[in-house]
Amino acid sequence: MTVRVPATPQDRRKRLARMLVLGAALGGAVVLARRWPKEQTVHYVLGSAAPRVEEVDARWAQGMGSDDWMREATFTFDPGKAPRVVTHEPRLPDGDYTVEIEIKGDAGPAIVRKHVTLSGGSTSIELAEAVP
Repeated sequence: MTVRVPATPQDRRKRLARMLVLGAALGGAVVLARRWPKEQTVHYVLGSAAPRVEEVDARWAQGMGSDDWMREATFTFDPGKAPRVVTHEPRLPDGDYTVEIEIKGDAGPAIVRKHVTLSGGSTSIELAEAVP
């Protein structure tokens, strides 16, 4: 036979305090999860200019107009073999970024600087007009 003892006001306060701490921890985790880095999908669209591209260098800085580069990537291709779309999956948190892309080809280099917002989906950056 089990005898149940009624909870005292002190026991109720302890239980309430535990639930409040747990709720605050879960709320903090949700807020911080938005700032955790995750794989973002970025498509550098070279289009019909792709055969003229030999290298694409991309570097990423958080915020608009920043030069504090967080991630860099280089993609090299044999002459005439660059794909129409170069896919990159940088590990970055959601947010606003400045991306600087240097395109090197048979006619020399070109630099494109864009402001993009990453939000966990797929982002395309059109570069065909910038290819030298």
